[in-house]
Amino acid sequence: MPSRSNRLSLQISASLFVVFGLGFFGLLVIGNSAMNLSDREALSREQRLAARNLEAAIQTLPEQQRSATVWDDAVNRTKELDIEWMDENLGVWMEEYFGHNENFVLNEENNAIYASAQGEVKALGFYSSRSDVVAPIARQLRQRLNKAATRADFSYETLAEIQAVRPVELDDQVAIVSVVPIVTDTGELEQKLGSEYLHVAIRYVDDALAAQVAEPIELDDYRFDKNRPEGSLAGIALASAGGNPLAWLVWAPRTPGSDLFFELLPVFTAVASAGIILLLWVIRRLLKFSRMLEDSERQALLDIDALQKAKQEATAADRAKLNFMSVVSHELRTPLTVILGYARLGKNIDRMPASETLLRELKTNSRNGDIATKCANDVLNLATTGMEKIERSGEHLLFLVNQLLDYAKMETGRLELDTEVCEVQELLEPVIDQMRVLTDQKGLKLRSSIHRCNLIADVTRTRQILINLLGNAIKFTDKGTVSVLVEETAQRVNISVSDTGPGIEKGELKKIFEAFHQADLSQSRNAAGTGLGLSVARELAKLENGTIDVTSEVGVGSTFTLSLPKDNESELEQAA
Repeated sequence: MPSRSNRLSLQISASLFVVFGLGFFGLLVIGNSAMNLSDREALSREQRLAARNLEAAIQTLPEQQRSATVWDDAVNRTKELDIEWMDENLGVWMEEYFGHNENFVLNEENNAIYASAQGEVKALGFYSSRSDVVAPIARQLRQRLNKAATRADFSYETLAEIQAVRPVELDDQVAIVSVVPIVTDTGELEQKLGSEYLHVAIRYVDDALAAQVAEPIELDDYRFDKNRPEGSLAGIALASAGGNPLAWLVWAPRTPGSDLFFELLPVFTAVASAGIILLLWVIRRLLKFSRMLEDSERQALLDIDALQKAKQEATAADRAKLNFMSVVSHELRTPLTVILGYARLGKNIDRMPASETLLRELKTNSRNGDIATKCANDVLNLATTGMEKIERSGEHLLFLVNQLLDYAKMETGRLELDTEVCEVQELLEPVIDQMRVLTDQKGLKLRSSIHRCNLIADVTRTRQILINLLGNAIKFTDKGTVSVLVEETAQRVNISVSDTGPGIEKGELKKIFEAFHQADLSQSRNAAGTGLGLSVARELAKLENGTIDVTSEVGVGSTFTLSLPKDNESELEQAA
């Protein structure tokens, strides 16, 4: 029979064993619960982010299409059945840059006029294998177009935003079908409602789409599968319009709780004698890790938002660059076309009827001096007129090129100014005389009120600034008055250029001095320019220790004010 001390030792040992056993078991139970909670939290986070990315990838399709479908050229070329143009812009472009696997163009009767798959032009009969799926989506889009036309605020911009996107099954392939209308980007083309051609983009639900969704959030072993994920795999459904799953994005979910638990399990076993302390430590550690997961998710969402914002800004920058290149190509091509046209005319002047008549009269009847003189004068007048147009076009082209050169110099810090004391009236009068020719041509009034005073400026560059401000005022004013007003303060000379043009929206006022920015692209194509004039003008003013400010009211007009340093020393010397 055990002694009392042994019994007590056994009781203590048993008690300790029970306490530590229960503590270790409780530790395992609590640890397992925390592990599952952490794993579920991580899985829920991955599912939310994956669903968000998948929806974003689907909604990106129509945005990608609009890069080539909201375009006057697209409207004209599709109606002209220009297959080569459609293949380059609505087929190859969509496949190479956006990964669209199939592209179709449908006429107003929803019949295919162009088809391509994997970057290759297909016979129109290829569309028949897709029409059963695509046709209902196209009809849905047209219904939305008709419904939009009944809205009170309907405009051509409204058409560009209408779309129909739907996941579908194509044979044994799941795909996303996006249909958008081909519409004008300027509103200058007349499109009868219901006659819009449609662009259909089909993107397969494949490994490339899975990578686009999964890689930004670092999912592991991802793929699309037609079967619901089983076992340890996680997934989200890509559902049809009726809500039936067409495919599942499947991946191996992270298990941060399980990983951590099994890392700590040997430690728990080794220090089981510290049961309660260790238990509390583990709980604190797991709770801390859970908070870290929440912080990580919060930071991940912030990073995703930042990436999306950066992507939008990059897209806007690319769009501004493309718009700038388009405008410059228009502006450079027009003067060059005039130059070439009249150069060719001058080259063939001896073949003109007037020249041939002159030669014939001079050869056959020298006594018809009046006829010969008139013919000669006609030839000379035509040549003179042509040369004048060539000169004007050349000057305009030189002005555009000079703007680009000035901007490049300012960007690299190589532009230097030669400031001096000058009289404002002497500085302004040549500019006003030059601009008066343009106002007379447009039937505008040019008024000036110049207060005599001295300022410190680079005469050439200041005149360049004023020519730009006056040129813009004249260019965007169809009727009324352009005014130049000079005022002075104790330290500054303010030269204001006002017009009675259409004015500038408040949202555009902060942007008009940005390089390559043009407030109204459709209007800027009619009113020639590169989008650099105001940017160059403001930078030149800064180099002269000056400023350019603008105030504007839509429907009333705009006022640009150039403020430059005043020369007070010369005035003091004259007063003395």
